Amino acid sequence: MPIYKIADIITDIKPKFRYFESIEEDYLYTGNEPVQIKISIREDYIRKRAEKNTHLTLGDLETIFLADSFNKKVLKYNAIFLHSSAILYKGKAYLFSADSGVGKSTHTKLWIKKFGKENVQIINDDKPIIRFIDNDWYVYGSPFDGGSEINKNIRAKLGGIIFLERAEENSISKLYKNEVFPRIYKNTIKFALDNEYANYMLTTANKLIAENNFYLLKCNMNVESAEICERFLTNGR
Repeated sequence: MPIYKIADIITDIKPKFRYFESIEEDYLYTGNEPVQIKISIREDYIRKRAEKNTHLTLGDLETIFLADSFNKKVLKYNAIFLHSSAILYKGKAYLFSADSGVGKSTHTKLWIKKFGKENVQIINDDKPIIRFIDNDWYVYGSPFDGGSEINKNIRAKLGGIIFLERAEENSISKLYKNEVFPRIYKNTIKFALDNEYANYMLTTANKLIAENNFYLLKCNMNVESAEICERFLTNGR
């Protein structure tokens, strides 16, 4: 059976349906490191849930459940997922997080429009992984991208995390540390966590907040919002 390397974690995933196999090719692993995570979803569980989710295929549902399981189990490895669209720009990763419908994916596309696809890559358009490894914070792509199929198997040092809010005028400001946790908590895994995994999540989130910069971008969907954000992140103004 195939083995995968996702966020530098050796992962054994045993899908029951073919959809996952169509999106995981870039994450196949052929080395000799031992498996760290094993994931398998019962077929009867998937079929039962499909009765109430008739708009999704069995493969789609399985991939959603695989993502949930993966995003829980990586918590044990100083890693956490954030519902966001992550880009690679000038060698650093920037994550844009927002409630569904605000326009995080639309905003990152504005970066591509303004600065060019040769300068901006989308790492993952829905569920990038943030991990503390090699004594630094890195952002990873994963095959779990909310169905957008926009992801790359790369890692890059974390440059900053930006939370988006809709506004008529564009502005950006740095968030105070005590303002950040509720925003992360709202946009990461928190359900079905027992005490052990809840503690992993809280520990990693608190370390992430303490050691990194967070911003609030109030924006419309004009390309100017990308210009203002890029200038602030790279020049501090």
